Amino acid sequence: MKKNLYLLLFIPIWLACKPGDAPEFGVEPELAYNDEAMFSKKTSCSDAACNDPFNEEVYVYNPSGKLTRINYYSRTEIGKMDYFNYTDFIYNTSGQLTKKISYNKISQGTGFELSNESEFEYKNGVLESEKMFSTFKNPERRVPTGQIVYEFKNGRKTGQTWYDMQNKVSYRIGYTYKNDVLTRETYYDPSGKEFRSFEHKFAGKLRQIGEYIAGTREQVALIEKGYDEKGRLITQMTKVSNPLLCAMAPGMIRYSY
Repeated sequence: MKKNLYLLLFIPIWLACKPGDAPEFGVEPELAYNDEAMFSKKTSCSDAACNDPFNEEVYVYNPSGKLTRINYYSRTEIGKMDYFNYTDFIYNTSGQLTKKISYNKISQGTGFELSNESEFEYKNGVLESEKMFSTFKNPERRVPTGQIVYEFKNGRKTGQTWYDMQNKVSYRIGYTYKNDVLTRETYYDPSGKEFRSFEHKFAGKLRQIGEYIAGTREQVALIEKGYDEKGRLITQMTKVSNPLLCAMAPGMIRYSY
């Protein structure tokens, strides 16, 4: 009797996990998926309806369509959405991003103070590196914290390598494309050994990104992105891989235009 009871308890969960009429995902991209479209707001929620967001990012652009600022808001303990951080983006006369500067809200007061910066360098008009700095007080100083070196081929980013403040390799990512759409991200440790990968699969207006541990087919996470008819990113949901928890979604991100 107890064994039958356990089975009855498990059946509803198992049924919830069955794909049902779920679309068939394949390796062939079906849209010109655009994760870089000019969205005006990015909203993070704990439920699919996004009725009670806990974070918001508001994006500001100049007349040329260049991103000039991101304003960050977060819900406080009393339920108020508070403005706590912003990042400015600075361009040269050629329209290339040269600086990214972030400011944090002062804990006691209404003003903001410099937090960290990035400086971008180019070679033959192509992004080559991003050097990062943090600002500290008492005494006030600007400290290098690392850099990212980018790799491009035929106008497409094929890799990027992170270096720490001692200029030692932390890790590298390699990018694979099909029909100009990103299909795989491979992570390598300082020795060049793969330790993680993200594989992209597609079904109409949906893209699923599975995270796997190298050397196994163990999936540790699954992200599903939704797009509109123009191929613009509109939703992003992180799903739980454990089959007993498959109906649960840790979070939803919505993009507004």
